[in-house]
This record gives sequence, structure tokens and C-alpha cells, in this order.
Amino acid sequence: MALCRSHHAASQSYGTQVDIRHTAPEAPDREKFASLMLRIGIIGSGFGSYGLMPAFRTVKGCTVTALCGSKREQMMRYFKTIGFTNLYADWKMMLEHEKLDAIAIAVTPDAQYEIAKAAIAKGIHVFAEKPLAATLSQAKELVSLAKKKKITHGIDFLFPEIAEWKTVKEMLQKRTLGKLLHLSVQWDFLSYDIKHKHSSWKTASKEGGGALAFYFSHGLHYLEHFAGSIKKIKCLFTHSKESPNGAEIGADLLLSFKNGITGTAHVCCNSPGLTRHQLIFYCENGVIVLENGEGIVDGFTVVVHTADGTQTIRVKKDKDRKNEGERVKIVRKLAERFVDACGTKKQMTPSFHEGLRVQELIEMCHRSPLPAE
Repeated sequence: MALCRSHHAASQSYGTQVDIRHTAPEAPDREKFASLMLRIGIIGSGFGSYGLMPAFRTVKGCTVTALCGSKREQMMRYFKTIGFTNLYADWKMMLEHEKLDAIAIAVTPDAQYEIAKAAIAKGIHVFAEKPLAATLSQAKELVSLAKKKKITHGIDFLFPEIAEWKTVKEMLQKRTLGKLLHLSVQWDFLSYDIKHKHSSWKTASKEGGGALAFYFSHGLHYLEHFAGSIKKIKCLFTHSKESPNGAEIGADLLLSFKNGITGTAHVCCNSPGLTRHQLIFYCENGVIVLENGEGIVDGFTVVVHTADGTQTIRVKKDKDRKNEGERVKIVRKLAERFVDACGTKKQMTPSFHEGLRVQELIEMCHRSPLPAE
């Protein structure tokens, strides 16, 4: 049975379903206290359960009241350990029966579009996964609907939230090494789907998959985060029979920014034995190298090269919590911002607007291919 927020919290008092990190007042103020909590539903049994769920359930000011997804064995084991039982198999049923203030989504781009539309129509705030949608028109529609209904929206562009990335951003803003002239990206790894020959939307271009839309949607966002608005893109796509559904396994971009900065970017999700995520910032008086050699958000270093030598910049690391995946601590930062924005009825960044911008850049890449010869 679907429970209201206060009854649901009370029914779970014996477990650890929601770490609300508040001291609830004594009755008769308990009901008033509960009404201040943002009620969130999670949709998605993959990253929704092992990424969004642990991130949101430890954020002050919100409580995760329900999750919708297929009952995967790993997911069910996790929910058993935290005492969470309010599960749905149908997101429409969840939206109908739960009194939700917000939802966080981690599903396919097409499904996300449909779910977000339905939630927005009900006045429910939405935290989305990237890419925002499968097509540019879908992304535009979501932005328009969100504006019309005046809901708060966010999107999971997580890399700029990493401590080392924030350090580099600050150095560029302060022009520590002078003006940024050129930015180069090298991102190589072997994706799960290609390694295991797993057929899914992630290797189907028309469904929002492929090296560009699925993986480098992050890159298109952080390129503008560091260097400003992109003016022109030329793109060369690489294909391989190793991609189960034929989507590109690589993309190489030539970039020019409106402020005169130039850039190159390379991404490949079929690189057996080679894992690296490297950004090189060529400035007037030196070079900044931001990179890691394993993991997704962990292990980044910041190294500065100048005429006087090389220096590794010490950065206070983002801290993991026990039994959490490495991305959770970063998603939690965005989740906190989203919950705060919902509570103050303001907008957060990154939002659907950044998601739409990335969708525009994806279209630019497809409209401006470099010849393969």
C-alpha cells in the first residue's frame, strides 16, 4: 500500500530507509515537521537504485518515499539491507498513488522524456539523467513545459562537481597562468556493453546511445563549462562491428569557441587496455593537465607545467561513504542543490537548459561531419 509521507516515515522507523539527518520534534509538531520534507520518488532500477537512491536518501530536507524499477536481484538485496519496501513496477502507478513533490530519473532517454512530461504536467519537480532526451525536439518540449508549469529541474552533469575539476575552474577564472588559449580532451575506455557484447540502447544512436550522445554528452557540457560557448564543431565518427547496435564507438571533434579559444576532443568507448580521461588546458603562461587513469570520478590529479618546472596541485578529495559507489558522493552534491532549489522555488544549475544546450551541440556534431577519407 502506498503511504503518505509522514506515515511512511513512521512505518520505516525500525530501519534505515531514509537518513533524514534531522531531529524530529515531539508531537504535536511531528506532522508539521514531516510536511517540510520534500517527498521524492526514484525511477530506474540501475543507476536509479545504486546511484540516485543512496545520494538522495542522505540529503537534508528530503525523504525518498518510493522507487520504480524492475526487481533485479542486486537491487532487492540492497533494499533489504536498508529496510526499503515501497517499490513499484509501473511509473504511472507511482505518480498516481504517491504524493510526490519531485522525482529523480535514470532510464533510457525516450522513457525519460515520457516520464518527465507526465511528472511536469502534475507540477512535480524533475531531476533528470543525461542525455535529457533522445532528440532535440523532445528536449525543447521538456524545457518549454517546465517553464510553463514553473517546476524546478536539474540534470546529472557530474564532472564539474569533482573537487579537482573545481580547482581547475577556479584557476582558469583567476587566470593563474594567463588566458586560456586551447583545450584538448582525450577520453578512452572500454564500455561495459561493448566488452560484454550486451545489446542495449547505449549502443543505438537513434535511442540516445553511442559514444557521442551517451558518454560525451558529459564532455559537450564540460567543454562549455571551462571554455565558454561553442561556435563551431566539426566531427569525425568512428564505427566498429564491436558495437552491438551499430552506434559509433568514437568521436573526434574540432572546436572553436565564441571567445576565440580553440579545442579538440576525442572520445572512444572501445579501447581495450587503455583507460584515461585527460583534459589539457593550454594557457598563455603554462599548461594545466587534469586527468585520471582509472575509475569515473575518482583518481583525478591536477598538474601545472610552466617554464619554471612542474607542480602537482594538492586538492582536498571528495570523500566516499562506506559501501557507496564512487559516483554517489558527486551526485549527492547535485541532489543537495536540487532539494534546496525545490524548497526555495528557484532554479538550479545544471538544469534542463544545460541539457537542451548539449542536445543542440549533439545535433551540430551530426550536421557537421568531417570526411572519413
